[in-house]
This record gives sequence, C-alpha cells and structure tokens, in this order.
Amino acid sequence: MAISTTSLSGLTIKRMDHLGLVSGMCRELGIAKMIDAVIPKNNEHKVTHGEAFVAMLLNGLGFHSRTLHMFADFFADKPTERLIGPGVQAKHLNDDVLGRCLDALYEADVSDVQSDDIRRP
Repeated sequence: MAISTTSLSGLTIKRMDHLGLVSGMCRELGIAKMIDAVIPKNNEHKVTHGEAFVAMLLNGLGFHSRTLHMFADFFADKPTERLIGPGVQAKHLNDDVLGRCLDALYEADVSDVQSDDIRRP
C-alpha cells in the first residue's frame, strides 16, 4: 500500500532517540515540578528552572555533553516541546538561562531539594 505524500506535506520529523525515555522518567518523577516548587521562574526567561534542569539532564544523557553555549544546537533537531515542555524551543535554551539555573540551584542548596523528594510518600 502506497502512502500519499500530499497528506504528509505539512509534517516535520525530529529525532527523539532515547531521550524520550529519559524525558518520560523526568515527567514521571516530577523533577521539573519539584525544582519549580523550590525555585521560582525568572520572568525574563521563557523556560522555568525545572525545564532548564531537564534540558541539561537530557543533554548530559544524550552522549554529546555540549557546552552551555551549544545547547541550542544540540536541541535544534529535537522535539523540545515534547521532551521538555509546552512552548519550549531550542533557542530558549541559551547559556544565560542555563547558567542562571545552575546559580539558582546552588543558592537553593540542591541537596535539600533532593532530600525533600526522597522523604515524599
């Protein structure tokens, strides 16, 4: 059976690879929500600290380990809205956003965030 190419003309294909599994586990564990509950969103950025953290986690487990200024390139061919959250685009994941996220995590004492999560029923 042949597939009509006219019905596929408006579609784009993006690679998810194994990152879909990692993203699903982040969502299941509520990692972004847990971080966002402790660290409020910076209004000048399009993504929350939790979403930025998940992006760094995906990058670190993506077998690429791009430096902070290369994150947009890493996510350019990935379905960021599906992997990280609604409205998140690769261009939103710049070194300023990621650096401020790391600073906020340090100031909030990440070990406290983790230990609070472990005690959760």
